[in-house]
Amino acid sequence: MRRAYVCIVVLFIATALPVLAQQVVVTEIEDNKGGVYEAVELEEGGKFFHDRDYTITHIPKEFLGFTQVSTSADCPGGQDYKLTFNIDRPAYVYQAWDSRHTRPEDRGQDPKGWFTDGYTDTGEILMLDAPHAPTEYFIYKSNEPFDGTVELLGIDEVIGDPVLMWTIFLEETVLPVDPEGNLTTTWGEIKAN
Repeated sequence: MRRAYVCIVVLFIATALPVLAQQVVVTEIEDNKGGVYEAVELEEGGKFFHDRDYTITHIPKEFLGFTQVSTSADCPGGQDYKLTFNIDRPAYVYQAWDSRHTRPEDRGQDPKGWFTDGYTDTGEILMLDAPHAPTEYFIYKSNEPFDGTVELLGIDEVIGDPVLMWTIFLEETVLPVDPEGNLTTTWGEIKAN
């Protein structure tokens, strides 16, 4: 009976590991246009942009605590834009885009399709909020995790507005438990006894 309790605890811990994922450490954030960025924790009521008092709200709970690459409210954009930063572990990149403008997959890209092919709309939103008027931002997730250096390429600016209205955040990639690994073997040994 005692072994059964131990096994249940082991299974609980293995299941809980994704919840215990740590923040991704982001360093050397820079673009080719002199933009300013900060790595912060994505938190309900936190700052949407590092240089404005606008808040970020309605964050889906599964994203809370992720590392946010906080941009300036006047983040430069354009087809020739390139943002790079380093990460300390494999991670998915999320980009949240202003709903007042044409969706990123419908805008010009160079090379063509880099965003469309690399990101999927999650169907989730978050909000740019007070003292700004509440504004929805559509959340997209990279199809594959990045490792080492992340490079985000240019997308055309909104007509008449040469800035990108977005925020970026990262989720540590958690490897699934190998079904042929030790947990299965241990469970089989416990059942056999």
